[in-house]
Amino acid sequence: MNAPRSLPLNDDELEQLEELLVSDDVPADCMNLEMLDGYLAAIVASPLPIPVEKWLPPVWSADEEEPGFGGGASLQKAIELVLRYYNDQVAAIGDAEGDEEGEAEGWQPFCYAQGGDDDPLIGEEWTAGFEQGFEMWASDWPDRVGDTSIAESLLESIFGPDEEDDEPVSTDTDALLAELEQKGIAVQHLYQAWRALGLPAPEQVEVGAAVQAAGSAVGRNEPCPCGSGKKYKKCCGAS
Repeated sequence: MNAPRSLPLNDDELEQLEELLVSDDVPADCMNLEMLDGYLAAIVASPLPIPVEKWLPPVWSADEEEPGFGGGASLQKAIELVLRYYNDQVAAIGDAEGDEEGEAEGWQPFCYAQGGDDDPLIGEEWTAGFEQGFEMWASDWPDRVGDTSIAESLLESIFGPDEEDDEPVSTDTDALLAELEQKGIAVQHLYQAWRALGLPAPEQVEVGAAVQAAGSAVGRNEPCPCGSGKKYKKCCGAS
């Protein structure tokens, strides 16, 4: 793999990203860190690379018409940290190797602990995030492969049984963590399956464009700091 285009997030920066994603600086329906982790896993595990200008705006809001995200230092920092987190995912999932039993290892999904009965189950938000990312390539991937059985099996491992199945949902912490670990392995195998077919791997994105002077606002006609090359008003500042 080529030299990384950004430094991996350290613990303090990861905590800063986690706090930004649930702050008043972003829309109310912005992804939290667990959902973002699953979402980016799906983006990285797509058959073909997905442009940053396509996958980044939904991080802030599912409302594509009016994300309600202002400019300024908080926006700059949020974009920088999300792009670096994406780069971390590209490196970790892409570099995962198999162990002696053929199981992929080296990357694991992130999830929150379940604090109470009303909290989402362990891994529930991660899977919801993966599903959002999967929707970006769900319709056309069968046309890019001959035999779809391997990918279908791996996707079934990630999404779990059909909701129409009457199997009870486990609430056991150890069982849920083990299930999420298996989903992570399926993500890595899915990534490797596309590469085995000769499909191009995703590359890390250039984060430098997102690093501007702290507190400086982004003009609507200026290049978007996400690095897409589009004007801010046509990308992350769309309204």
